[in-house]
Amino acid sequence: MKIERLVVGPLRTNCYVLIEGTECIIIDAGGDQDTIIQYLEDREVTPKMILATHGHFDHILAVDPLKTRFGIPFLVNDKDKKIIDGFTEFVNKYFQIDPGSPPEPNLYINRDSTFKLGNKTINVVETPGHTHGSCSFIVDHIMFSGDFIFKGTVGRTDFGGSYGEMTASIRWVKGLKDDLEIYPGHGESTTLEEERANNPFFSEIL
Repeated sequence: MKIERLVVGPLRTNCYVLIEGTECIIIDAGGDQDTIIQYLEDREVTPKMILATHGHFDHILAVDPLKTRFGIPFLVNDKDKKIIDGFTEFVNKYFQIDPGSPPEPNLYINRDSTFKLGNKTINVVETPGHTHGSCSFIVDHIMFSGDFIFKGTVGRTDFGGSYGEMTASIRWVKGLKDDLEIYPGHGESTTLEEERANNPFFSEIL
């Protein structure tokens, strides 16, 4: 599987394109839809769906243009529906621009959801904390963590999240037996081993 990282949108969100053969899945289409569309067309890959790790605007800004261009579904956890419903108001308030109507999810995902891309299986894990509906996606030894884990820190919990939920998610991921490469929603990649050793939020949670 090939993984391409496109840094997009006003908050420099990591949009990941997972490619197997001539098909791909888009994770966190956070803006700059023309850049994403051009990338896909240049490589002649066909997207199957758009997955969102959570519902914050900077992870879904390009969803509607991509849905329109490729006729593909948008999937997110339904616990973030309230955040998505406030999409237009939030962007207007903080960025003084009109992003249009909130993107409408076609399907909702949960901890039991899985997706196939070629011979790869993408597993959904609910990792709430940053938002109530935050999810991570695991394929092979790679975890797409959204704004759950960053290199050296974790996501804030005061925009629709819960520190108690974040604590439980950290405790869960710390307990995994295998190391994982972690591809976060912003910034550079890291590993679970590195975060166990160096992330101060991890050291606080037993």
